[in-house]
Amino acid sequence: MRTCISSMDAFLYTLLVVAHFICKLYDAICEAYNAVCRRYTEPWYASTTEELDTLLRTNTKKIPRHLVIILGRLGLCDEFVLDCVRIIEWSITLDIPYISFFDRYGFLKKNKFNLKIEFGRKRPDLIECITWDSHPMARQNGIIENNSKINVSLLSDIDSKGKIATLAQSLAKIVSSGNLDLEKITAELITEELEIKGMPDPDLALIYDYSCSTHGVLPWHTRTTEFLMLPLYVNISMKDFTCLLGRYNKCVQRHGK
Repeated sequence: MRTCISSMDAFLYTLLVVAHFICKLYDAICEAYNAVCRRYTEPWYASTTEELDTLLRTNTKKIPRHLVIILGRLGLCDEFVLDCVRIIEWSITLDIPYISFFDRYGFLKKNKFNLKIEFGRKRPDLIECITWDSHPMARQNGIIENNSKINVSLLSDIDSKGKIATLAQSLAKIVSSGNLDLEKITAELITEELEIKGMPDPDLALIYDYSCSTHGVLPWHTRTTEFLMLPLYVNISMKDFTCLLGRYNKCVQRHGK
């Protein structure tokens, strides 16, 4: 009996290894295919800042109002800080008002100072165009307007699962004190409390990892977000970035219809 169980365990382990290998092979083939498409068949791209500006004025049908870059473990390295600098620069050129970088471990939050220093060294002329982790909003005639050109936010698990835990503890205390009835805790209340104040939900999310995963970004914030994969290497090129924006331009959101 023990021999039979050991044989079954060995078989299942071998099956799991083979399945894992097939998945990795499939991802590698898809990445190679996308790289070839970007190089030879994609007409919607820019390789220089001038081309990016021209692209904005001529070929762009829609630009995301809020772009979020989701980092898995693959992006938790100092080299990716330079990619962040480039993505912020391109977003300013494209007039994307909000850009967020999310990693559940808080790597970029810990390296915020280095990111700001590196951006100031690379593009000192654009420093005044950025507001870091702040959402100054003005309300005029019932319409919310953003006064900064681009708002850069660094988010982590504290802003997603941590926020859920904090909200649950807060509601529990209010209910236990008798200041809130359980019947009044609705999905609308939770959604309102969990939303990032003064910031629209992301229109486009670019994932930098081996697998297409939200890595902990709240579903409340990404219910209408398009998810695309960044190339699996650092030193992301402008062509890679704009090709993904081209794919986003071709997406048709049906909102469940």
